[in-house]
Amino acid sequence: MNLIEKLLAVDKKEFDKIERKEIPSKQLSRLLGVNAKVTIQAVDGDLFGALSASGLDESGEVDYGRAFSANAKIAAAGIADPNLKDDALLKHLGVATPADAAKKIFKGEINKISTEVAKLSGFNDEETTDKEIKN
Repeated sequence: MNLIEKLLAVDKKEFDKIERKEIPSKQLSRLLGVNAKVTIQAVDGDLFGALSASGLDESGEVDYGRAFSANAKIAAAGIADPNLKDDALLKHLGVATPADAAKKIFKGEINKISTEVAKLSGFNDEETTDKEIKN
């Protein structure tokens, strides 16, 4: 059976499934007073690319002044629970966007969360992928 035949045998719903994962959050745990986890989900490639590009300067180089905000946008797009798009939460935090809510709640964990969202979305660095394939 060739690859096309194998792909045709896969249920169409499988292609649309959004992978999810729970990760621990020190900031959320501190705020809530209990061990807490954040549920993240994979982000569509086009959205991920656009959000990542918001951290680059006009010449395509990383703009470290924009990098944290870009990571906050990626984290906000990938966080499924808590729902950072919830109007009541945004109002309670006094922020306008889910990315601003992510910054306020998760602070320095934004980079860790955005990295986990990237991995879950299939955007691993090639060296890691090569090592996984060899093992």
